[in-house]
Amino acid sequence: MSKNFVHLHLHTEYSLLDGASRISGTGEKAPSPLAVALKAKGMTACAITDHGNMYGVYSFVEAMEKEKIKPIIGSEFYTVRDINVHDPLEKRHHLILIAKNEEGYHNLMKLSSISFKDGFYYRPRIDMKLLKEYSKGLICLSACVQGEVPRLIIEDNYEGAKRIALEFKEIFADDYYIEIQDHGIPEEKKALPLLVKLAKEIGVKVVATNDVHYLEKSDADMQDVLMCISMKKQLTDADRIRLEPEEFYLKSYDEMYEKFSWIEEALENTNEIADKCSLKIKTHADPGHYEIPEFDTPEKYDYLPKENNQREAAYLRDLTYEGIARRYKVQTKEILDRVEYELDVIIRMGFAGYYLIVWDFVNYSKTHGIPVGPGRGSGVGSIVAYAIGITNVDPLKYDLFFERFLNPERVSMPDFDIDFCTINRERTIQYVQEKYGKDHVAQIITYGTLSARAVVKDVARVYSIPYADADKWAKAINNVVHISLSQALGRGPYKNDEEKAKMVSPDFIKYYDEDVTAKTIIDMSLRVENMPRQTGMHAAGVLICPRPVWDFVPLQRSGEYITTQFDKKQVEAMGLLKMDFLGLNTLTDIEAALDFVEETTGKRPNLENLSFDDPNVYKLISDGETKAVFQVEQEGMRKFMMQLQPNCLEEIIAGVALYRPGPMQFIPNYIDCKFHPEHIHYLHPMLESSLKVTYGCIVYQEQVMQIAREVAGYSFGKADELRRAMGKKDAAKMAANKDIFINGKKDENGNVIIEGAVNRGMPREIADELFEQIRKFAEYAFNKSHATAYAVITYQTAWLKRYYPLCFLAAVLNNRITNADEVKNYINYLNTINIKVLPPDINKSKTKFSIEGNDLRFGLMAIKNVGEAAVECIIEERDKNGDFTDLEDLLNRVSGVNINKRMVESMIKGGVFDCFGKTRATLMASYERIMDTIAKDKKNSECGQLSLFDTLIDDEYTKFKYPDIPEYTEINKLMLEKEVLGMYVTGHPLNSFRNELKKFSFNTSMLAVVEDTEEDETNVDEDAGYKTVNYDRSLDGKRIKLGGIINSVERKFTKRGDAMGVGIIEDLYGQIQFVLYSKSFEQYRDLLKENALVIFEGTLVIKEDETPKINVYSVMPLEKEKEETKIVADASYVDKKLRLTVHGGKNEISGVVKEARRILAGNRGGNRVFFVFDWGTAETPERTEISDALLADLRTVLGRTNVTVEE
Repeated sequence: MSKNFVHLHLHTEYSLLDGASRISGTGEKAPSPLAVALKAKGMTACAITDHGNMYGVYSFVEAMEKEKIKPIIGSEFYTVRDINVHDPLEKRHHLILIAKNEEGYHNLMKLSSISFKDGFYYRPRIDMKLLKEYSKGLICLSACVQGEVPRLIIEDNYEGAKRIALEFKEIFADDYYIEIQDHGIPEEKKALPLLVKLAKEIGVKVVATNDVHYLEKSDADMQDVLMCISMKKQLTDADRIRLEPEEFYLKSYDEMYEKFSWIEEALENTNEIADKCSLKIKTHADPGHYEIPEFDTPEKYDYLPKENNQREAAYLRDLTYEGIARRYKVQTKEILDRVEYELDVIIRMGFAGYYLIVWDFVNYSKTHGIPVGPGRGSGVGSIVAYAIGITNVDPLKYDLFFERFLNPERVSMPDFDIDFCTINRERTIQYVQEKYGKDHVAQIITYGTLSARAVVKDVARVYSIPYADADKWAKAINNVVHISLSQALGRGPYKNDEEKAKMVSPDFIKYYDEDVTAKTIIDMSLRVENMPRQTGMHAAGVLICPRPVWDFVPLQRSGEYITTQFDKKQVEAMGLLKMDFLGLNTLTDIEAALDFVEETTGKRPNLENLSFDDPNVYKLISDGETKAVFQVEQEGMRKFMMQLQPNCLEEIIAGVALYRPGPMQFIPNYIDCKFHPEHIHYLHPMLESSLKVTYGCIVYQEQVMQIAREVAGYSFGKADELRRAMGKKDAAKMAANKDIFINGKKDENGNVIIEGAVNRGMPREIADELFEQIRKFAEYAFNKSHATAYAVITYQTAWLKRYYPLCFLAAVLNNRITNADEVKNYINYLNTINIKVLPPDINKSKTKFSIEGNDLRFGLMAIKNVGEAAVECIIEERDKNGDFTDLEDLLNRVSGVNINKRMVESMIKGGVFDCFGKTRATLMASYERIMDTIAKDKKNSECGQLSLFDTLIDDEYTKFKYPDIPEYTEINKLMLEKEVLGMYVTGHPLNSFRNELKKFSFNTSMLAVVEDTEEDETNVDEDAGYKTVNYDRSLDGKRIKLGGIINSVERKFTKRGDAMGVGIIEDLYGQIQFVLYSKSFEQYRDLLKENALVIFEGTLVIKEDETPKINVYSVMPLEKEKEETKIVADASYVDKKLRLTVHGGKNEISGVVKEARRILAGNRGGNRVFFVFDWGTAETPERTEISDALLADLRTVLGRTNVTVEE
């Protein structure tokens, strides 16, 4: 008997926190832990059977084949009697299915897909009917104790188990096996002999498995932690699920023999099953083989044969030349040669259909009002794409390379990434689904993993560690994208010393070395880090297949959407057509801005006709007026543009490419060479043609390719290979390429393939230095095609802001209307450029921000708690039947609309109803009674309970009578306004403190200085309405005192774990950031509340590339100057009682009482409060702190004589 054993029941990390048999190592090139463990145990084959999915198949096959271990593909399915029944109490069982061959694999994919698409209910499920339909080529195992057959045996229903087993045998015949396991679980001990007996009775074989969830016995604690993370439990929780005993690991043959020596054939049958499996899965398509749907060309091309895509090629050629005639008034030889060259490559490589598919959905979008970007990525370098309208950037004008996108020497599918308006992107995807069939189109899965910071917090929670400690340890990890715990601890791996310097986290290492608890948590975190925890959907990736998607990859459900079970990298490697439908907010901004322009002027500018040479546009960018301008809004980029003073699109393109980590270090040299051409230095004259446009600096990947061609004689294809080798920093390839670059290359017959720089006349030492310079720059060089397309959008948004600032900024606001912080940010900006924002008004406001003359009107949807659907109904009623006359009129006319009390309250606070002439305090005390009365009347009307008397009453007598309540104090009114609008619109809470603020030597208006220019004294562009603002750096380090209101404040932590306070304070002129470090923060934290009026003492920090801030060392409350007053001082209210008198019936006074209690709730303290009603007196459960301000607010609601203080 063979001593080989094959594991046929194994859960990898893709069982999502219920399996820890890791396929993937902890680094890119790290070996597979599972493959290593199998090899160490002498095993030559292994199956993957993850719970309810096939997520790990691709990675599993790659890892096994790399170690020459036979991969067996399966899955542990969830089975029910009928997938159409949705019963939370249903019995759900397990079943192992394994693919024998190609047909079995396709059936496995179909069953897995159906389990998600049609069978999902808590879990992906299949039933017996589906098994019968898709059983061919599959091997079936009865599964663990959760399988239906063993479960019935455990429940003492042997005959039921036998009946079900016979059903499976009828479906799978000799490929049905009774699975037996022995982990020492009592249920297994009970089932084992009866399962063997059953197998003999029905004439099927038994097969021994171990339910593998982790690799080594010592990994049981890791599995336990993963399960706790999954179920949000702690190790100490008594009610949590455990996987016990510690036997669910990858056992050797000897360990399995020890368990099953009494039935050796069960071990031998694992080999029989492995031998039955002849499936070979290609994880990578053959070179040049792609699964691209056939494009349906017009009938006039039917005379051509379909072979070799001749119809598609002819159609693409015709579309291209039609487009060239539109794009170029004169078709030069250069243009026509480029067109023919590209068409030849596209058609010869079999990508004519690909171009047509992309053209079709882009064309659909453009002709159906869906904004599309001018291009993205290297595809912008294709003149064919430009001609047929996929892109909108002339590649010849900006010297863009087609070969960066597609060339015969790089056998890979091209990749057009397309930007769409975020609002309408889904419409384009729906069009693609309808055109190719919904079953031919799917979106692409992503995996959320246990990343470095997150895993530390998750593991700490499982171990019941206080959150503050876990948060402190996690935040000590340097904030670097894709950093691992190993890299943070200084263990690597790192690409280079620069990456190591960024990732090594000294404070994190200190915690690990000095805190035993931290070490325990981090050690466990290292073991489970990067395991997948959940699935999601790729933001842009869409798969389009020539046949149903499940013929190629299994599918799963992600909410409403159907996605692949294989990720983006895997479907691309398989040669499938993956398109990125990207959403770009700025395209929505542009479209909405053009709508506003058309609405206000009657004309709609065509941005495609812009010439990109308008000095006013470049002046706006050079002046730093880039708020809301694409790519150049960020503070550092704004400063860069002000230094660069761009005067052509090439300089914007270079700016987009340079302002990123890495190449940013070359910005000073680029700026210096622009303004001082004499500083430009070329290592050799041969470089001038490549680098002249960027003042001697290597900025773009295309320049690397151009230098390789012109200096060393590389072909376009070989130059692109060099670029990619440099980008990947492959040392071996770099060394080989350096020799080729300098000395050239010949084939085996001595024919020159690449001449080399020396053979072309460049001295060897210069060629050597040039290669090193290229290598250094190539690590950071950017794709010029992409930068050019995005620079076009930069120019378009700058043009709109320059000539239609009101329309453009209204569009920007509306596109961010649900984000209160962004709305506030842009409205604050509008105040600095003299665009007035009018308060919301029920008779003037629209759903979103709207233009009124030279001002913007606040949109109703921007108010907290106000929904779009309700607003649309209100506006529709207003447009149909005229303005609303008062709150009662409004609520009566829209009574059938879903308008709730919280929404009305928010609108009152925001001043929406100020136009009715009632105080907000009056409306707050009235709205609930009005709404209750309307609701009651409506109910009575619907029930037919109106009396004859009711119908005869004149409206005049039933009209609601508003109480006459004085307005809130100004501060209280503005605070309520800010609560729902996110900002102050009708005034400022500091207005009443102007006298106090005058005494301070500093305010925020002093931060900005207007620099003198030759044009005029104030540097104001009268036409555009903006100023060039710089900060007065002479104030840096100055000690100041500033009074204001705290806009925001939050607690953060230093790298040492000390608490600090950061936020924004606002005065009458603007706002400034503030920081209180640990000692000051602890001393004054009770005064640091949002909306608190305070005085800060501190030191100004004004650095060149930073926003100004105050380092605060003292905080005091901002108070009014004391004046003679008849009101008793606050100190005398100690131990006093507050008596509030309210007259009227219970229904009449509810609104007033509610408002009074709201005011009391904001002033908690030790004074008792009594309400005096007409029917008696009641004490409130809450106590308050009596103050003059509190009494003033209450008297505005209840009346002066109804608010008294008593002993």
